Order: sequence, then structure tokens, then C-alpha cells
Amino acid sequence: MLLEKIPVKLASSLVIGYMVLAFGWWSCHLWSKNDRLFEVEKMALEARFSDAGHSGVNLTRLYETTEYKRAEKNWRKSRRMIVSEGLFFMACLVFGLWIVHRSANREVKLARQRRNFLLSITHELKSPIAALRLELETLRRPNLPPENRDQLLSNGLKDVARLQNLVEDLLLAARLEDNWRPMPEPVDLQSMLHDIVGRLQVRFPKADIRIHVADHFPAVQADKPGLNSVLQNLLENALKYSPAGAPVECSVEQMPEKVRIRIADQGHGIPDSEKQAVFEKFYRLGSEETRQTTGTGLGLYIVQQIVKAHGGSISVTDNKPTGTVFTIEI
Repeated sequence: MLLEKIPVKLASSLVIGYMVLAFGWWSCHLWSKNDRLFEVEKMALEARFSDAGHSGVNLTRLYETTEYKRAEKNWRKSRRMIVSEGLFFMACLVFGLWIVHRSANREVKLARQRRNFLLSITHELKSPIAALRLELETLRRPNLPPENRDQLLSNGLKDVARLQNLVEDLLLAARLEDNWRPMPEPVDLQSMLHDIVGRLQVRFPKADIRIHVADHFPAVQADKPGLNSVLQNLLENALKYSPAGAPVECSVEQMPEKVRIRIADQGHGIPDSEKQAVFEKFYRLGSEETRQTTGTGLGLYIVQQIVKAHGGSISVTDNKPTGTVFTIEI
């Protein structure tokens, strides 16, 4: 149909413009009707208070009559009512239409992000599954050298770990929408970070992750799986969006009532206009560099929701001379 080909923004803008103009026209119409009604009442009073002998209207006498003062009062009152109610309803109309327009834009944006998510998740699932199939088919070959067999098994384990992380992110994102609540327990941050780095170095052999945590750092009260997901996602993003071999700094600092975790990379950075948008579900940066990396757009959304559930905060700033810094206080 022809209507389906009209962009939503253009259609909503045309409807808003038409309704505003129509409302303004009706306000002007009521204004002119009120003036004509007053003129009719005035003419009736002039005919009533005309001097005998057709010598004309005694305006002084007319303006002092109760009937004229009442008619003039009603005329001015109607003018004020038209102006005040017109402005009020116009403001309500514009505000309501703005809400509708914004909601429509959000739905369009969300639909686009969901489509991108489906494309991303399809690619994320297809790649390791295809790799696993190829590796298993190769392992079935007779007389396969042991070194090749070991390499194929290692690659298969990497693909399985990739699939497992993807499924865990999807399940966690679903749980976060159902009012997920953390289950605090003592967490050894130093040990957790070293475990995460060990897993990431399997996927990123050239990874250079530098951890700065004081010896015997006190345990942190947090949800262990949730905090592990936060650190895993942030460190993985830092590696994905940085040049191969570029150092990633991860420092932990004890504050009076909280713990500050700072993860800095030397990647392409995040534009100021997108620093808050990166925490939205399904959102991915639109630069050419980020389009070439894999991802579902759920990582930073999960990070922010988990940090908020702990009563903490997360911020993103620029690294110097290049890159991004994520700072968590929890």
C-alpha cells in the first residue's frame, strides 16, 4: 500500500502540523464569532437607546447602561477565555503530539536495533557452529597427526566457550528484565580478575591486560556471577575495540565506602554523543571500526544493569591520548 511507503517521521510530522493548524483556525474562528456577537448586541442596544425624532444614538447614555456594560464584560471575558484556553489546549496538544512523536521514533529505533541484534546474534551463533562442525569433521579423518588433533581440539574448546558466553549473556539479559536482584557474598577481586584474564588470553593470544590490585585486597560484598559478568564484558570490549597487542589497564582502588574499578583501553574511543547510548539494549557504535567487530549489543547493557542493582554507578570517559575509560563504583 502507498501509506506503508510513507516514512513514520514524515507521516507523524504531517499529522502534527495539520492538527496544530486546525486548532489555530478554530481559535481564530471563535474569536471572530465572539466579536460579531458583541457587534450584534451593540447594534440592538443602539436601536433601543436611540433619541426620539431619529436624531441618532446617545453614546454617553448607551455606555452607562447596565446592559451595555454586561455585554462588554461578557465580550472581554470570552476573549480572555478563548486566548487562555486556546493556549492551554494548544500546549497540551503539542506536548501530547510530541510524546507520540517521540514514542514513534523510539519504536522505530528499537525495531532497527532489534533487527541488527538478530543479524548479530545469527552471525555470532553461525560462526562458532560452522567452525565446530568443520573441526569435528576433520577429527574424523583417519591417520590425523596428533599435533593437528590437539590444535583442532583446542580450537573447538574456544568455540564452545564463545557459545557458552553468548548463551550466558542472553540468559542474564532476560533475567535482568525480571527484576533481577544480586545475592551478595565475599568476592576476591584479584583472583576473579586473574581467572578472567586467563580465559580471555585463550581467545585473544596477543592480549596485554595489566592488573593493578594491591596484595591482600579485602573481599568485596557483591553478587559473584554478576560481578564476573561485568568485568568479563568490560575487559572483552576493551580487547575487541583496541589494536592487537595494545595494553589494557585494569586498576582496583579501595574507597571509604565503595570500591572503584577502572578499565582503560587504547582503542578508537567513543564519541561524546554516544557515551550514554552505548548502555542501551542492542545498541552498537556506528563507526566502521566497530562494525567490523563481533557483538550483540547486550554487553554494556548487562554491565550497567548489574552495577545499578548493586547500588553502584558506571561512567565512561576518554582515555589519553586515545581510547576509553570505564569507571565503576560499587
